[in-house]
Amino acid sequence: DLYGILCVRDERLRDAFSPEEVQLLAGLAAQAAVAVENSRLYRRLKERDRLVALGEMAAGLAHEIRNPLGAIKASAQYLHDDEEDPTAEPSPEREFLDIIVEEVDRLNWVVGSFLDYARPSKGDPVPTDVNATVLRTMQLLNAECQAASVTWKSELAEHVPKVRIDVEQLHQVLINLVRNAVQAMETGGEVTLRTRTRDDSGLGSADHFVEIRVSDTGPGIPQRVLQNLFVPFVTTKDRGTGLGLAISQRIANAASGEITVSSRAGTGTTFVVKLPVAEETALTAVSAAAEELSKTEGQAPSSDGSEAPDGREGEDGNGDEPAEPAAPSSGSAVPGEGADTARGVATSR
Repeated sequence: DLYGILCVRDERLRDAFSPEEVQLLAGLAAQAAVAVENSRLYRRLKERDRLVALGEMAAGLAHEIRNPLGAIKASAQYLHDDEEDPTAEPSPEREFLDIIVEEVDRLNWVVGSFLDYARPSKGDPVPTDVNATVLRTMQLLNAECQAASVTWKSELAEHVPKVRIDVEQLHQVLINLVRNAVQAMETGGEVTLRTRTRDDSGLGSADHFVEIRVSDTGPGIPQRVLQNLFVPFVTTKDRGTGLGLAISQRIANAASGEITVSSRAGTGTTFVVKLPVAEETALTAVSAAAEELSKTEGQAPSSDGSEAPDGREGEDGNGDEPAEPAAPSSGSAVPGEGADTARGVATSR
């Protein structure tokens, strides 16, 4: 993983830093990388210990709750089936028995959601086609959208690289986000799914991410709820558990990604699933960037800096609309200009 870059320069002198000084800086950068990695490992260990304790408690609670629930459901179904004439008009007793069975099933689902959060499955991370998973999700939820008077559309970028994640877990994340969007639009609306590739590192193609955006035209989420949206058991639904988004965030984090959200009252809400490109795909992108650098080596940029070496205008960077990413940049130094006056020490592990 690339943690950062340490750049030093002295414009007054050419080759201002001696090899010994560069070596010292390289050692400093390596120590910083170790400190960052140790901090991440410490957080993961704390989270794992917390989940182990929570999982043990959840397993015990689930056992104690599900046993009586099973007896309640079986008894209600027995009394329901004991009616003499099933073709007759439903009696109040049968309606109450149906309610008992329905609520037992709902409570079982709540217990199952709690177990999923407390003891998450690691899954089977493999290089996954994001666009195919998005289309599969919408095909599955198409009938549900139609029943809620919600239309959906997809704006999928071409040549989106694969991400390393369990296919079914990514499917689960998208289902949670789309269902939340549908349920938020009580009078109907539109759900839009977009995909694109982003490079947020500023270092060329070495740190690409794939973004999946799920947008709705609902009423939006209040700011007081927005800041706690991914906290377990926080929900605005009357019959929700508040675990769907927490589980989705955990799945994304396990794949070294994250989920963010933005919302405006009366306009709608957008969830962004950000996942790193699969390693083998990233290596291919790095090779392409190196080839691009070799082609542009020695070419001076335009005087006004308004165009890239290949003549295309730079991105506006607003990130609001999906767009194909620009060609990978060459790195941290401008070719042909800073090689003699600056030295950069990259820190990677």
